[in-house]
Amino acid sequence: MAEAELPDPPSQGIIGYLKMVGPGVILGSLAIGSGEWILFPALVVKYGPYLLWAALLSAIIQAVVAVESLKYTIYCGQPIHKAYQRLPPNPMTWAWIWTLLIIIPVVWPGWAMSSATALAALQLGRLPGPQDSYLVLAWGLFALTVGLLVIHVGRKIQRTLEIVSWPLLILLLATIIVGVAFSASPSAWATVLSGFAGFLRPRLGFPPRDQINWFIVSAAIAYIPAGFGFNLFMSSYARDKGWGMGSKIGYISGLIGGRKVELKTEEMPFNVDDPENLRRWRGWLKVARLDSYLFFSGLTMITLILTTVMTYSLLVPRGLAPTGFKVAAAQAKALSEVLGGLAWIIVLLGGFWVLFDNQWGLMDSVGRTVADNFWFASERIKRWAKNDPRRIYYLTVYLIYGVAVIIMVLSTVFKIARPYELAATGAVLGLFALMIAPILQLIVSNRILPKPLRPGIVSNIIMIIGAVFYGFLITAMCLQMFAGITI
Repeated sequence: MAEAELPDPPSQGIIGYLKMVGPGVILGSLAIGSGEWILFPALVVKYGPYLLWAALLSAIIQAVVAVESLKYTIYCGQPIHKAYQRLPPNPMTWAWIWTLLIIIPVVWPGWAMSSATALAALQLGRLPGPQDSYLVLAWGLFALTVGLLVIHVGRKIQRTLEIVSWPLLILLLATIIVGVAFSASPSAWATVLSGFAGFLRPRLGFPPRDQINWFIVSAAIAYIPAGFGFNLFMSSYARDKGWGMGSKIGYISGLIGGRKVELKTEEMPFNVDDPENLRRWRGWLKVARLDSYLFFSGLTMITLILTTVMTYSLLVPRGLAPTGFKVAAAQAKALSEVLGGLAWIIVLLGGFWVLFDNQWGLMDSVGRTVADNFWFASERIKRWAKNDPRRIYYLTVYLIYGVAVIIMVLSTVFKIARPYELAATGAVLGLFALMIAPILQLIVSNRILPKPLRPGIVSNIIMIIGAVFYGFLITAMCLQMFAGITI
């Protein structure tokens, strides 16, 4: 690998940093979804806020793993999956492993169906029932198709997603802040925030054995801040954004408005013995940390706290403990006692914005994961794609779209699963990627990265905790579901 000079980081100051952030904004917009709006608030009204500490731990773990993955891109230009392919047994095996780890959880179209539930409720003036299932299906297909169209446009798909994500993130936060301002009581704030110390309670704040449903608990925590190992996608967005040595590698362009761009497969590391390069490295590391800690995990946790306070204020005093999208409907009904009919629109629009951008973000993330992995792993696939990664990317996206449509239709016609169940299923399946990611990142960061760029003891400990934490959730859930043993 030929060594090169690391490009200058953005200029110091807010304006300079804001010009370069983006991967965290995309992931932050994508991360704020079913977990923050539906699954975790439903968990709180059922069991209390005592697992808020677990959500915070999950957010910290994923932010640290995200920073470590971004360091690899800044160092040599390639996404983190390229580093994983340098590990045994071989690149193609890892390409298939990550393809399955990502596609299997994401193919369940719970986000499109949940956003469709919000649109149908706005149209009907009430929460849709079984008799309205085909209306929900129609809106779901509409949301899924619009999401598909979004990722066709732009010179860089990453830039298109960034442009769309900023206003959606602002709209989402504005909607939630309005709801909280009119609903939250000081006592609700105090009770919810006490959940950060929930680990001091019996069983670390987890519900009693005779009450706990590990499927629900694991699904709620798995989505905070993003499930499926989505924090790793930030490294792919960082390459396309041109962070560090990523500016010398190339990017995935849009089908409409883009052009064929050379996407290099080899790393282009900078010389770590050059003091000037290390000075620039520290500047880029500030950008990575800002994007990961603030825009990715930080905004997700702020949103989670706000939605949890709103849910707790509106539902617990009324003795309500709904599940699924009924959480949003119950909040809207309770808030309407204060704001009138406007509350129905505020809460449901919030639910729609939260869940709508999830679907196209998921399709893009899966498409770029598959495209990157097989682009690195197979010269034969590169030849088939005629050296254009868009052929792999869009083939994957169309397959995801097609399978999602089939699942949506079958689940509606044969009443196989509701939107909530689809979203929760995707969450728990994504736990396997969340458990594996910290383990692999520990190896890459401490073996492949040069010594001056390796993580400190705190980051290493957090990644070890991450592997144990997600592994525990998987074990507890599987024991209860398949062996009838409740921890």
